[in-house]
Amino acid sequence: RIQAQTGERSFTVTRETVENIPVTNRNFAAFATLSPGVVAAANGNPVRMDGARTNYMLDGISNVNTGGNQQGLQLNSDAIAEVKVVASAYQAEYGRTSGIQVSGVTKSGTNQFRGSIYDIERDSDWNSNSWQNVRNGNAKAVSKQRDWGYTIGGPVMRSKLFFFWSQ
Repeated sequence: RIQAQTGERSFTVTRETVENIPVTNRNFAAFATLSPGVVAAANGNPVRMDGARTNYMLDGISNVNTGGNQQGLQLNSDAIAEVKVVASAYQAEYGRTSGIQVSGVTKSGTNQFRGSIYDIERDSDWNSNSWQNVRNGNAKAVSKQRDWGYTIGGPVMRSKLFFFWSQ
């Protein structure tokens, strides 16, 4: 889609995409790698292909740990409504860094009660050993990880006050 209002190059990950595409680390910033020209660095954080630093925002507020210039709050993807990635020619409001701008928007409550539950398990018992390990006589690496959580949102006062909770 052509953007006639600004010269920025941006990409928005919609609510449907956020809800339907799995990300390995359950962090909303991982959706930035769906944007053209953005790759995952060695630590898994999204960066522009030229390696410039990334700026993170959550609901319009800076979400950067200034001590290490890393993402501050790593909110799980079930609490995110959409993610916008601005790659270049962005406005002054993003002026923290020359790299990409990853901006997450959190979900909010509505007039209907809604929620979700998830349980993600990784267990090395379900995997076969790698060809290289078998060839060298090494046992496969053991890993057991279980991530679970839930979200719930709804009205406190119909059409006036809402709540949303994610854990």
